[in-house]
Amino acid sequence: MNAGNLAAMKRLLVVFTLVLIVALAGCGGGSSGSNQFGGPPGAGFTNASFSGAYAFKITATNAGGFFTIAGTLQANGNGAITSGTMDINSPGTTGVQTNVSVSGGYTVMSDGRGSVSLLSSVGAVNFSLVMLSAQRALVIRLDAGESASGSLDLQTTSAFSLTAVAGNFAFNFDGVDGPVQHPEVSAGVFTVDTAGDITAGVQDTNHNGVLSTNAPMTIGPLAMSAPVNGRGTLALTTLADGTRHFIYYVISANQIRLLGTDSAPVLSGDAFRQTSTTVSGSFAFTLSGTSTGGPFVAGGIINTDGAGNVLVTSVEDTNNGGVVVQSTAVSGPYAVAVTGRGTMTLNGTIHFAIYPSSAGLQMVQIDTTTIAGGTAFQQSGTFSNSTVNGRYGMNNTGIALNGPPTQFDDVAQFTADGAGNYTGNLDVNRIGLPHLGLAMTGTYALSANGRGAGTLTGVFNPRQNLMYYAASGTHVLFIEIDLLGATVGDIEQQQ
Repeated sequence: MNAGNLAAMKRLLVVFTLVLIVALAGCGGGSSGSNQFGGPPGAGFTNASFSGAYAFKITATNAGGFFTIAGTLQANGNGAITSGTMDINSPGTTGVQTNVSVSGGYTVMSDGRGSVSLLSSVGAVNFSLVMLSAQRALVIRLDAGESASGSLDLQTTSAFSLTAVAGNFAFNFDGVDGPVQHPEVSAGVFTVDTAGDITAGVQDTNHNGVLSTNAPMTIGPLAMSAPVNGRGTLALTTLADGTRHFIYYVISANQIRLLGTDSAPVLSGDAFRQTSTTVSGSFAFTLSGTSTGGPFVAGGIINTDGAGNVLVTSVEDTNNGGVVVQSTAVSGPYAVAVTGRGTMTLNGTIHFAIYPSSAGLQMVQIDTTTIAGGTAFQQSGTFSNSTVNGRYGMNNTGIALNGPPTQFDDVAQFTADGAGNYTGNLDVNRIGLPHLGLAMTGTYALSANGRGAGTLTGVFNPRQNLMYYAASGTHVLFIEIDLLGATVGDIEQQQ
């Protein structure tokens, strides 16, 4: 691989959260967590299913490289976006634009697929979406020359106050360092009081392999402004990294969505309430980012004993620039300090900072050769092919490597038969060339630990080979294990 191609990969690839809502919205990706809404899966979505105040975030690439957009919109339940606000940070094109008013329209089909068009003074932003419930949707951007993934979540308006969001929050950010666009990931925890003062915190940053670990946050007054219609500002400061400025959007008292407004670094992500620092049991995880080998994704199952040890039954799969390594046994120590920050070391060579949260373990890799982050979700239930049964939405995002490295994003709705097969419809955007309503089929074969292999085949994209990691029957993570693609995905059951 020549230096030009490697540099292009690094510019194009960012870390996506689901968790995605993640986180990703998460990142997505992107890292906003698993589907938390009960009830059996079903169909019957309409425009009325999309009604109320929603916060959204998307992250990926455009003609200038990395960009991120976040905002709120008010859907009237009858196909119109009556109001909203959008914030944009696109260092390679328009730079930072804040508090941009939006309006527009949307459609929702019975299977939950649909589209949203946001109109503003800086141009249109068009999404394809798949609704998981009236509270949440996975989205990709559809505009020519622009591709991105993320999520859209119903806001709890009763949480629009500093009193509601006071407390401890674990966060997970990804992005770039500005116009040069070296990758950067960061995770940490902060405590904010009812006056908006930061009273404690710590942060880990991996900036293109340069590490700043366990950095204490500077205690400061009025770091967080009171949210107006669910939107406010936040400043986080460490001696190592300086002050980072963010716009935040309240999803609920347990989650806020953040977009960086600095010219460098350019970051976005989510923060989730930290109510416990206990790490025990089994987790399904995925990571994404970049490494010295190019675009990087990883996934696996982490089994812990609750006493500081990752057990030898744990397993990881990696795709490092198209070099795939599967079924690597991993083990090692972990510990979480009273600050809310933990560390985990696998096989003596893979190092993470971990932050327990209400949406899983927020993870950032703190090694010089790999700049990656992600989330590990607590597993629940037993696992077999019958675990995945019913109607689901899916998001898949990353880098296609068959040719020059290019951004790849899709959303889909499908039905799984509980016997290892699924069928549905897929919307794809590859480097700003959308293809909508494509038929897709897939396979999966889950073992007892929730891990399993499978495929995804569509009309536009060739067959993708995947590894799945089930957190439950309602939430499954996956990565691509092909030579020609490094993508990471999230599957959530429709409600």
